[in-house]
Amino acid sequence: MTRKLFGLMILIVFAMNVHAQRSIDGIQFMIAQEQAVELLKTKFGEPVSTTNDKIVYKNIAIDGESYNEADFQFDSKGRMYIMRLKSYCGDSKKSVARMNALGKKYGAIYKITASEDPDDGKFIVGYDKDGARLFTIAAYKNRCDMTFGPF
Repeated sequence: MTRKLFGLMILIVFAMNVHAQRSIDGIQFMIAQEQAVELLKTKFGEPVSTTNDKIVYKNIAIDGESYNEADFQFDSKGRMYIMRLKSYCGDSKKSVARMNALGKKYGAIYKITASEDPDDGKFIVGYDKDGARLFTIAAYKNRCDMTFGPF
């Protein structure tokens, strides 16, 4: 009996971890577009624009952070799979500072690596518990983008 209970507890913890990796601030990934649209409208109100593959909001807060723009993108099966959050920072120095602040916040939760290359500039990649890419934070000239795309 104890062995079965222990196995059940491990299964519940695993399921909770998988679910936690599939949502950020109550926004679930890989859910049907209709369900995602309802969730987003409840959380943020009416979007600025909506197309078959993307919903756009302006000036919203997610996970305690404010962003100038948020794009929620859908795959070919109609599931929400990417959340791109944009912060307009004024200049590259502020953009890098914003990236570093977000990296510090999420680095306390997830494993991260920082890098830089000539084409993409500076960026931070965050990984889920299995080592798969969960998010990217990138600093461009005057903008900092945080993209969650766990699948």
